[in-house]
Amino acid sequence: MGLTDGAFVTFMIAMAIAGLAAVLWLWPRVAGATVRAVAARIGLVAVSEVLVIAAFLVCLNSYFSFYSSWSALLGGSSAKVVGTSATAGRRSVSLLTVTAAGPAPLPGAAVRDLQRIRPTSAAGGGFALASRDQDVSADLARTGELLSFSVTGKYTGISETGDYIYLPPQYFQPAYARSKFPAVLALTGYPGSPWSFVARLRLPTEIATVARAGKVRPAVYVLMNSSVAMPRDTECTNIPAGPQVETFFTVDVPRAIEQAFRVQSGPGGWGALGVSTGGYCAVKMAMMDPRQYPVAVSLAGYYTALQDHTTGDLYGGSIGYRDENSPDWRLTHLPPPPVSVLVTSSVIGEQTYHGTLAFLRLIRPPMRGYSLILPDGGHNFRTWDRELPASLEWLSQRLRPAVPN
Repeated sequence: MGLTDGAFVTFMIAMAIAGLAAVLWLWPRVAGATVRAVAARIGLVAVSEVLVIAAFLVCLNSYFSFYSSWSALLGGSSAKVVGTSATAGRRSVSLLTVTAAGPAPLPGAAVRDLQRIRPTSAAGGGFALASRDQDVSADLARTGELLSFSVTGKYTGISETGDYIYLPPQYFQPAYARSKFPAVLALTGYPGSPWSFVARLRLPTEIATVARAGKVRPAVYVLMNSSVAMPRDTECTNIPAGPQVETFFTVDVPRAIEQAFRVQSGPGGWGALGVSTGGYCAVKMAMMDPRQYPVAVSLAGYYTALQDHTTGDLYGGSIGYRDENSPDWRLTHLPPPPVSVLVTSSVIGEQTYHGTLAFLRLIRPPMRGYSLILPDGGHNFRTWDRELPASLEWLSQRLRPAVPN
């Protein structure tokens, strides 16, 4: 039973209710002033409270998608890739495996769980587009496709599973059969699940909505967890004697995606977008590797390098290396990179507001900064959903468009 399965959530709620009922039923039976009776009453209350708190945390996790699986919660969420993708129109590559596929959700469609994303049946977990019939291809040319994939970094050796890629409808249309598309790396907050981009932020449906209004051009979106060693928060950092996370996202992931799909490379081919910690990652990676990510969007991100109990020592005890991972410090002490960034926040309800304004004041040419500041809104998906349409439009205007055949 999965951590975010509806059946598990229902089970935990039922257990909490059963615990409360047990207290009411058993309380008269353990009345009295004896040590055993008092201990029994304390035990009843303690068990009941634990069940209620556990049910609340499970519901909270299901709503916000902090942890998508037991392995992500307990650690060891990374998985090695087995098999390869063997697809028509894609080169076979051992570093990336498509593990599940389904039509992308259209505007107005309900997205409750992973049931619409069906496991693939090809050997080794690969995915064979060649087996599709004409009706399926025609459907994807209308909806686009949502794929689940696993990837292993060629240079870092980091393995990630349970991430998603959104291919727009144009990817399957004859007019774009030989076209290469721009790509956007979208990173979650911490803790977070890539599925939250689909179920909570509704990214594919929002893309479809603004695309139909003619406000964005087609692009491929790669939806990933910003932390590759859950439950540790890696902050997209090349950790001394540890995971080289920044290199994973700026080198390994783009190269693997470019080999497996019709995706552009080079300046203007890629952008980055992130929420909260993912927003920090998007801006930091753009500043540290402007050739790979010349444009970045930070939804409620921050701009200083963090270190706390969730991160551990990310910087090898070096204050200088920590500074190098801080966008604020880089703008103060280093030449600004030739990148464009869009940052968002809210005047009321968002703790990142003052830090966002301070970061904007530091930006100088050739770097360009843009802002989207709401009058109010908390640090949550409801606020980010309000900021998303304008952010997608801003990104689309700065990526190299796909050219029809």
